[in-house]
Amino acid sequence: MRRKGTSVSFLAVVSTALLSVMAGGGSAAAGPLGVAQDGPDQAVIVIMRNQRPDLKPKAQAEQRQQAVDSDQKPVVDDLKAHGASKIEQLTTVSAVAATAKPDEVRRLQADPQVAAVVPDRTLISPLARNNGSKAKGPKLDQRICPPDPGRPLLEPEALDLTHTESQDPHAQQAHSIATGKGVKVAYVADGIDVNNPDFVRPDGSHVFFDFQDFSGDGVNDDSGGGEAFGDASSIAAQGNRVYDLSTELPFSGLPAGCTIRIRGMAPDSSMAGIKTFGQFGATTSGFVRGIDYAVNHDKVDILSESFGSNPYPDTSLDPISLANQAALDAGVTVVASTGDSGIGGTTGSPASDPRFIAVAGTTSYRLSAQAKGYTGWVNNNITGLSSGGPTLNNRLPDLVAPAFGGMADCTVDPTKWGDCVSLTEPFGGTSQSAPLVAGAAALVIQAYADSHNGRHPAPELVKKILTGTATDLNTPSGEQGAGLVNSYQAVLAAKAIDGGHGQGGNGLVPSTTQLNLIGTPGSTQHGSVTLTNTSSQPQVVTQTSRELGGPTWKVTKNEQVTGTAPAAGNPPAGPAEGPEAAPSFTFNVPNGTPFFDTSMVWQGTRTSGQLVIELFDPKGRLVQESYDYGFTDFQHIDVHDPVPGTWTAKILWGNGRGHYQEPVPTPGTFRGPISVQITGHDWTSFGGGQAKVVPAGGSAAFDVSVPLPAQAGDRPAALQFDTNLGTHLSVPVARRSLIPAVDNATFNATITGGVGRVLGQSLGYYLDVPAGKSSLTLDLTSPDPATTLVYYLVSPDGQILSVDTNVTDTKWGDASSAKPTNTASITANQPAAGRWQLIVSLPGNVAGKEFSEQVTGRVHFNGTTARPVNLPNSPSTKIKAGQTVTASIEVTNTGAAGQWFFLDPRLTGEAGVKLTPSSGDTAINLPEDQATTHPPTWWVPTHTSKLSETVAASAPVDVDLFPFAGNPETFKKAGNGHNTVDTALAKQLATGNWATDIAEVGPFPNGAPAATANVSATAQTMPFDAAAHGQTGDIWLEAVGGGPEAPVYVVPGVSRNITLAITPSAPAGTVVHGVVYVDTFNPEVANGSELVGIPYSYTVG
Repeated sequence: MRRKGTSVSFLAVVSTALLSVMAGGGSAAAGPLGVAQDGPDQAVIVIMRNQRPDLKPKAQAEQRQQAVDSDQKPVVDDLKAHGASKIEQLTTVSAVAATAKPDEVRRLQADPQVAAVVPDRTLISPLARNNGSKAKGPKLDQRICPPDPGRPLLEPEALDLTHTESQDPHAQQAHSIATGKGVKVAYVADGIDVNNPDFVRPDGSHVFFDFQDFSGDGVNDDSGGGEAFGDASSIAAQGNRVYDLSTELPFSGLPAGCTIRIRGMAPDSSMAGIKTFGQFGATTSGFVRGIDYAVNHDKVDILSESFGSNPYPDTSLDPISLANQAALDAGVTVVASTGDSGIGGTTGSPASDPRFIAVAGTTSYRLSAQAKGYTGWVNNNITGLSSGGPTLNNRLPDLVAPAFGGMADCTVDPTKWGDCVSLTEPFGGTSQSAPLVAGAAALVIQAYADSHNGRHPAPELVKKILTGTATDLNTPSGEQGAGLVNSYQAVLAAKAIDGGHGQGGNGLVPSTTQLNLIGTPGSTQHGSVTLTNTSSQPQVVTQTSRELGGPTWKVTKNEQVTGTAPAAGNPPAGPAEGPEAAPSFTFNVPNGTPFFDTSMVWQGTRTSGQLVIELFDPKGRLVQESYDYGFTDFQHIDVHDPVPGTWTAKILWGNGRGHYQEPVPTPGTFRGPISVQITGHDWTSFGGGQAKVVPAGGSAAFDVSVPLPAQAGDRPAALQFDTNLGTHLSVPVARRSLIPAVDNATFNATITGGVGRVLGQSLGYYLDVPAGKSSLTLDLTSPDPATTLVYYLVSPDGQILSVDTNVTDTKWGDASSAKPTNTASITANQPAAGRWQLIVSLPGNVAGKEFSEQVTGRVHFNGTTARPVNLPNSPSTKIKAGQTVTASIEVTNTGAAGQWFFLDPRLTGEAGVKLTPSSGDTAINLPEDQATTHPPTWWVPTHTSKLSETVAASAPVDVDLFPFAGNPETFKKAGNGHNTVDTALAKQLATGNWATDIAEVGPFPNGAPAATANVSATAQTMPFDAAAHGQTGDIWLEAVGGGPEAPVYVVPGVSRNITLAITPSAPAGTVVHGVVYVDTFNPEVANGSELVGIPYSYTVG
């Protein structure tokens, strides 16, 4: 009787062996069979080369059976003819099991119909270990699955890559020195099961000493849990439990017995869980109160924060950054993830604050190989999701740590932790990087305390030790900062520095974690780095420099997505790889190439499916994979120190997000061309060469002169330090050249794209405006109007005073405004002297037609103009009450973009104005996330110096107030009563919509109670002139209830007359002084510019 099936473990062994053999490289999962010349019969599995992938085992069982029988018949006949026994044909994997003589095995290995002959050995499941079985497993590749299921692989792979803990007994391991004992760490995330067995130590004590809710949902409500479980596992998982990847990665086809255990970076640290994310998001109050609680109540040493936002401008003065700064001042090390928005110009807050440890992400691809069936992989490139620098304020990441990816513990309970669908979860992103570095910080703190009589290092020193001992990956400093965290070298340095009594390795600890240099284009700026030698020997240190050079070679490939599945690419993969979208292709990497990058573009839509590109080196190893969070039409990855030779690129349907417990993505609907560009680069130097002897335990200063870019913008670089003892240190250098502050100066900004998460890309430029200018205008031109760009002009005190986009709007009916445009203009009237900032933002996807877009900017001073006609301009002019005088203002569009113009007549001076909400409710229910009411939005007009919001509630509440782009954000904690007043102040506040976030005061063990609140706001602003009415209406009047609006559209170089009717109603003898402002407005960004103000005056007759 034919066997219809076999054990899951047996089939899985055959499947994994097949995947490896068919890959054409690497060791087979079941091991190649070595055959003696003579010897006893051997139990073998003969794997057929043709696996009939077109015939599915379940859906086409009968057809597959017939085809497989036919393929196997010659092998079966040969085995029978040569005396083989126990012959058994297998169908799910086309293979034949038998016991054969050695000479027969050798003959079958040479048969072209046979892919491989592997040992037939029983694989024991993890549960079987409990019965005392000591049967040996198959000879699996030790990197994919352990040879003995009783000795599981250590997860995450990051432990080995960061020299924290390894299963290699000869490896340098930080855990041989420190495990985080005596250190308290708090993470800020969502909900968690603090009683998960992997958060309980072998002696029965708990890793968690506190868990509090600040979301308002309570500690037991469902909030996902994916982040918290990942953070806690990365920091302090105990490795108590054994998991089998054959079930934890259910679509991988891995064999049973492919076991792992999960251990944290600092397993002996104690942990506090701060839940700020509830079912419907998080409040500013939750973050501020949660951080304060962790610092002042829990007395933690480290805060791990895998969250962020991208506010404009990024001033580090927002409430969460201020709470973190207070924590740092209290001696707490703050570690923050840079974000998952892509490699360049995407780092968010709080990681952008220079005092915190900003962590970007690298690849650790063992999990991807296990899940997708790849037999080899390369680690430690920058993962495509990792947010990099420079930030808007010219900061670079500090460190990198693995971010793609690893496994984390989970507890299955859909009523509490909906993200946990199994006992583990694949965990990655810089959400993984930050807690890994937080764990490394705990090791540094313990090592320092152990060698300094219990004293803890200051947060600044922890940061310097971690960056100073990081492993330089030979990638751009804007992506890697100083490099990959190295826990072992860090704990050695911590024990030796500051007169400690430990062995310090050969470390060099820098006085600064990066240099930030700003100046005029082409100028030379000066900086200094002092290095402290933690070695017991003097070190001869040579300083050089490094920056990425221009292209040395370029390959462009164009492929088509037709909807027909292309031929399978090499190397072959397992069932979870995902369908190929376009034919794979090869390209050559020349010998001596130190770095190359790859970009891919296509013209997809939000619903046409997601595409990723994977790169394999000449050895068939997975080296890089791109990442698509949602809708981008752009992908970018890069590779350092590539193996020269023929590489392969695969284009797959999927998002590259590593959701390996979910079904394989299905093909999308996109049809059309895909373009891929691969560019090689050399490294160049900007100077250096000095050498100094740094004595053992001593320090030496290296003064450096650094040239800035010849054009306005950013160009990150690095100082390199090498010693005679083999130590290497990379110190990032953020270099920014100013936009020239002269009329008609031009500059360029290069936009590429992001990964479709939060934002595409944002670039910051500085412009030092001299005193006495009547206006500042920046005209911006981009080549492709299909790529939406938004431009912000920020005053020296951090207020956005002008916004525009290259997208037009027909809201007020002028057909000329419907034409696509590639231009925008932003203007500040009477700009204050000082450093202004231009923000160039890609809020979403690119058009997918080109690999980058170059925005051209031009500076204009004193260029705005408007001409009054019949406008009264003297108190000697008399206008009777009730009498209407009609004037007009001739407006001229001197900018590069068509604009909607309107008049804004104001009275001089300031007055308090009660605001009317532009949306939302003034009477609201709390908590916000459970209410049907919505907090109000306020419309803040130009010339407002103060905005005050008063909340009268039935319970104490915190109030957060912020403009449309995020900053300046003001936060007021609840006082003793139930009334809270939050106030924003500036010479001129950011204009447009301001929102509010009102929250009760946590923590909330059982959820926030129901409450109510009444909200009102007043603005200190130039009063609106009720006697003056322009034909365009006044958009800023919406602040107090509004009126009819009818702006006129004016194309560049054209003038239009706008009438203004003045009808006084004040008592006779009243002298009126006012200013009629000429403003522009773009409905696409709900904001615009003030161009010029024309004074008027008269006396009511």
